[in-house]
Amino acid sequence: MSSATLSVLKLKKRLKLPPLLKNMSITFSESVVTKGLNFLIILVLTRKLGPEDYGKYSFIFVTVATCSALFDFGMENTAVRFAARERDKKQGIFGLYLSVKLCTLLSLVLFFVFGGDWLFSLMNKSAVSRYLPFLIMGLLGESLFFVNDTYLQANQRFQLRAVLNIIRYAVALLFILFLFVGNSVALQYVFYVYLVPLLFSLVFLGKYFSFIRDYLKKPFQKPLMGEILDYEKWMFVYSTAYNLLGRIDFFMLGFWVGFQQLGIYNAAYQLCSIVSFLPVALGKVLLPALSELGEEEVCRKTKKMIRATTLICVVAVLVMPLTYWLVPFLLGKDYIAAVPILQILLLTFIIGLMSMPYEQSLYSLGRPKVLSIGRYIQLGMIILLNGVLLPFFGMVYGAYIVAVSGLLGRLFYLVYARWFYLEYEGKIMARHEKAVLREGTPCQVQY
Repeated sequence: MSSATLSVLKLKKRLKLPPLLKNMSITFSESVVTKGLNFLIILVLTRKLGPEDYGKYSFIFVTVATCSALFDFGMENTAVRFAARERDKKQGIFGLYLSVKLCTLLSLVLFFVFGGDWLFSLMNKSAVSRYLPFLIMGLLGESLFFVNDTYLQANQRFQLRAVLNIIRYAVALLFILFLFVGNSVALQYVFYVYLVPLLFSLVFLGKYFSFIRDYLKKPFQKPLMGEILDYEKWMFVYSTAYNLLGRIDFFMLGFWVGFQQLGIYNAAYQLCSIVSFLPVALGKVLLPALSELGEEEVCRKTKKMIRATTLICVVAVLVMPLTYWLVPFLLGKDYIAAVPILQILLLTFIIGLMSMPYEQSLYSLGRPKVLSIGRYIQLGMIILLNGVLLPFFGMVYGAYIVAVSGLLGRLFYLVYARWFYLEYEGKIMARHEKAVLREGTPCQVQY
């Protein structure tokens, strides 16, 4: 082999990223691109629909997103964690996941078919009842796409996952631009964008059958099923609070204000989502990677994550003043009221990013119970604050109240998760020291 070839091979070896860093880079790049594409969709919709109709679109959009995540019951994390551990049973684990998913999805669709009108009239939003077929279409598409996404995550095939997500958003953007060029950006046409994830899920039809076949042919032994159910029990409890926290602000605000204020609030929320994807994106990479590590290694990785997230948070704080110029420039003067709301939401995102290393570490160490309790306390705080303040100030300051309530709740959760992680880390290191002392060698723990 020539010296030139050897030099090239050595250079490739040096440039080769560790698997965790490589997957983080792919997921981060994918999130940046998809958020950018989604941002272009938002720009077209906010400007062409206006605050009133964009508020109606937002109501259906948020309902689809909340229901598809809420009725996953936290099974995504359970499937990823046990698929990483029980690799020979990975197909069966996803068969169980898909079976439960299809049953809950069927129940949800039937509820909206027969009770959707009643629910929207109860929420003083009867004007969007005519769009119920699109809501059901969105639920089917998003829920199935969620399973596909989770399967690729469990297999750590982040590159294929990124390609599919980017193509999905690109197709959605092309559809919206087609409406824009044809001067047809109206709600009755815009909602057909929900066909995109549904069509993409058809690619996985063969996988769906193989998942269920493997689950039925190779049933799990009782100890494994018991362990899965025990973990899922706390993931269900945790995910319910987590997903309600995601957009409970929107629905509580919806009781007190019209579609115009909802449109302005959601415009600020969507602008914030350009950066707020970071905790979710990093969490998707970290959970399967950390689940394969021992307790001490998890603690070492967490130390590094805390340093990295702190740096990102400092940068995010420094760019916040740009929002005074950014919002009217991007969305137009009709959305100028979204500026202070966006700033509060950005602070909430920063605090959420700071809590991410502690949260993912406790997940991987098998402590979802601790996180579940923290999320319910956080949820209770937000409901209490909104419940007390919205009846008095909701008509005028509703958007600010729900934004500040979310900020205070997230701050509590950061303190809570950090305290429990540090306590558990101390126990891990104490056990390690005792084990080393029993072996008669000096204890040196590297971070």
